[in-house]
Amino acid sequence: MRSLVILFFLLAQLTPGVGQNLFLDSLLLELDKPLHDTTRVLTLADAAWELKFDDPDKARHLLQDAICLTQKIGYLRGEATAFNYFGVLETIHDRYADAIRYYTYALPLREALGDRKGMASIYNNLGNIYENQGEGLDALANFQLSLKIMEQLGDSSRIARATYSMAVIHESLGNYPEALNHLYDFLGYVESQDDKEEIAAGYNLIGNIKSEIELTEEAMTWYHKARIIREQLDDIWSLAITYQNLGITEDNLGEQFQDKDQGDSAIVHHLLALEWLDKAYAIYTQNDDPSGRADILNNRGVVEKNLGSSYLLNGDRKAAEQAWIQALEHLAASRAIREELGDQVGVIETLNGLGDVARRQGRYRDALNYTNAYFDLATAINNSKYIRNGWKDRARVYKALGRWKEAFHSHEQYEELRWEEFNDKRVKDYERREVLYGDLKKQIKLEKQEQELALQDARLSEARTRQRALMGGGLALALLALLLYNRYRIKNKANKDLAEKNVIIDAERKKSDDLLLNILPATTARELKETGRARARHYDSVTVLFTDFSGFTATAAKLAPADLVEELDTCFRAFDAITARHGIEKIKTIGDAYLCVAGLPEEREHHALDVVRAAMEMQEWMEARVIELEGQGRPFFRMRAGIHTGPVVAGVVGDRKFAYDIWGDTVNTAARMESNSEPGRINLSAVTWALVREEIPCTPRGAIEAKGKGKLEMYFVEK
Repeated sequence: MRSLVILFFLLAQLTPGVGQNLFLDSLLLELDKPLHDTTRVLTLADAAWELKFDDPDKARHLLQDAICLTQKIGYLRGEATAFNYFGVLETIHDRYADAIRYYTYALPLREALGDRKGMASIYNNLGNIYENQGEGLDALANFQLSLKIMEQLGDSSRIARATYSMAVIHESLGNYPEALNHLYDFLGYVESQDDKEEIAAGYNLIGNIKSEIELTEEAMTWYHKARIIREQLDDIWSLAITYQNLGITEDNLGEQFQDKDQGDSAIVHHLLALEWLDKAYAIYTQNDDPSGRADILNNRGVVEKNLGSSYLLNGDRKAAEQAWIQALEHLAASRAIREELGDQVGVIETLNGLGDVARRQGRYRDALNYTNAYFDLATAINNSKYIRNGWKDRARVYKALGRWKEAFHSHEQYEELRWEEFNDKRVKDYERREVLYGDLKKQIKLEKQEQELALQDARLSEARTRQRALMGGGLALALLALLLYNRYRIKNKANKDLAEKNVIIDAERKKSDDLLLNILPATTARELKETGRARARHYDSVTVLFTDFSGFTATAAKLAPADLVEELDTCFRAFDAITARHGIEKIKTIGDAYLCVAGLPEEREHHALDVVRAAMEMQEWMEARVIELEGQGRPFFRMRAGIHTGPVVAGVVGDRKFAYDIWGDTVNTAARMESNSEPGRINLSAVTWALVREEIPCTPRGAIEAKGKGKLEMYFVEK
């Protein structure tokens, strides 16, 4: 039967359409015949694979039948294949939560089979899903796991692919040095293989990075290198992207000249930008890509908006108005396409551009209407970037209208959102600088100590020279005695000073080490000090605890800011003490949430039990705190807790603003356990419950819908 399948598969490749249909029909006909169970599994999976685009529901039914059969007959390889096909199917149809679940099912099966390449492929697929969802750190963690396996297997082409994927993630996270390092490694491989398509992709991404760090002329150089290769290959889709990048970058150059009041040069670059965008638009039109056309129309509107300002800078009001009219036409056309496609973020982007053009034209009421429209839409979909920008644009328009009170209020809201966005980054940066400052002080003291020792040796050497010169007669003996006494005094004083300095240095070193240990686990801190970096590590099994305070916002509103911070500090200090007693690693606090984990950096057997007992102790402390505060008539918090057990990646990512963190689906699931818990309760996943049920009494809650996870079995720890 398998030879028949291969025959029809070859026919499908030779005669697409007819051959494909014959291939699928042959598979479905085979299912009606009496087949060996393992053959039936593979036939079901192959038939589902052929239907993955045209009839996903039918494909799902076939895969479910295949999985049931594999589990019945204990056919591990077939079960892994079916779950993997399921993951691909759901990824194709943007059902990412289901895809992650099926890949997670397939992963331990591949591991049990010793299929390392299959495991690397799953990690890579998970990385792609998290990248599409904007979960950069989770994507990076999975790409790292895939890369690690491929390096062990020596699979150069897949190493290059994983390296490129990691460069993309680092670029999206703003880790530009790391992104460039990965890109240069990637290019080293693909250039040695003369893989033109991949070389162009690498050049294009370097151009993106150079553009983002405002090395605009360097960006143009890399984009042109990518363009030349892609034109040789006639790679039209990639060419459209490169043309678009060249247009945007030329526009950026124009704005730079405009900022220098060099209107003529600015106009030249804006017009060049329009030429590149027209080339990209032609490709999207010829290939019927409405989303691509909408992007170019929006970009054209932005360039024409800037072109109008450059004309105005040169005193040509008529040309400026004409450019702005064209900008409005193109932005409106982009908006219409994006509304039809349901692209809400794209609609916001075009409304923002329309408002900016109206403001430059002096039509402030129209500008305000456009701004309010995109602000309302951004609020509805909770897009923080455009909510923040909306307050900024409102402030500018209100100011132009002379509505000073509203302008002041809008500017206040804008500054508040900016503060919220950057506050956590500043705090982490401050902690890192404190550690580095401590290390710097220690280094300076050590250098001073070495200088003083060198000076002491020089003085002693000078004393010996004088001693030899005065070795004759009684006067020489007297002088020698005096010198020896003086030497003794110098040495004694130097030793005393040195001892005092060593005490100071040891104290400063301890402060520095203690501060570093407040940020990182001991093993990670030691690795960072010894090598200058700490590698991320994969842990097969750890237990993650998430807690937060129910009704935090409402309760916090009743407290003065200083009292709120003091109460959070009191609670989190108590949690720190409890986790320390149970040997649990605190990761971080996020607002009113507390994240910790057991089983790393040192692996341990009973990590699930340790975490559950720590959570019970936390709840006991919180209940006692509630009684205390309630008796004083003061507001109080109640804690929710969620716990899950599974694999994670842990470590310090990047070279700047480092912080120890953990990533992976286990962390996400623990967070879902917490959000589905109740005040005063501890909610366990089925995995954690299975590990502690002999020691900790629990109450089953059944399968409960968890956001992004589907239905999950949950258990409450009994009070």
